[in-house]
Amino acid sequence: MQMPTVGPEIKRLSELMTGTWRGEEKIHPSDWDPKGGAGFGTWVVHPSLDGFVVLADYTEERDGKVVYRGHGVYSWDPHQKTYVHVWFDNIGHPPKAMTKGTLEGNRFQYTTDEGPQTSRMTYDWKDDKFEFRIEHSKDGGKTFSPMHEGRYTRAR
Repeated sequence: MQMPTVGPEIKRLSELMTGTWRGEEKIHPSDWDPKGGAGFGTWVVHPSLDGFVVLADYTEERDGKVVYRGHGVYSWDPHQKTYVHVWFDNIGHPPKAMTKGTLEGNRFQYTTDEGPQTSRMTYDWKDDKFEFRIEHSKDGGKTFSPMHEGRYTRAR
């Protein structure tokens, strides 16, 4: 049996994501956080499992205290020819399933549908900077409202 090789799809996502990223965040008022406010985010991202997956550890700080932690696993499914992603966090609700994502140019996006609420996550990279947005929809994805916006710079 010939061992599989890492394909160009996950290599490209890994090139975009890998690094330590830090930046200012704006959290919009929502059901999760009625007040909203400013935050500071850190992403530590690296390839793993011989390059077949990308792992991300994220922390959000407010007023100098870590208030949220998350762990993402990103990969490429060669059978379905799609990106797949799963996210765990300290809120304590395990993911129901992997989500499928798309990478177009330097923009990675995936949508989750969890009951009455749909969430869309978008990553946009340019050089050593990236923007991340979370948007929520209460009408099945017809309209979206911003929940979280962050602008990060890759640390050297």
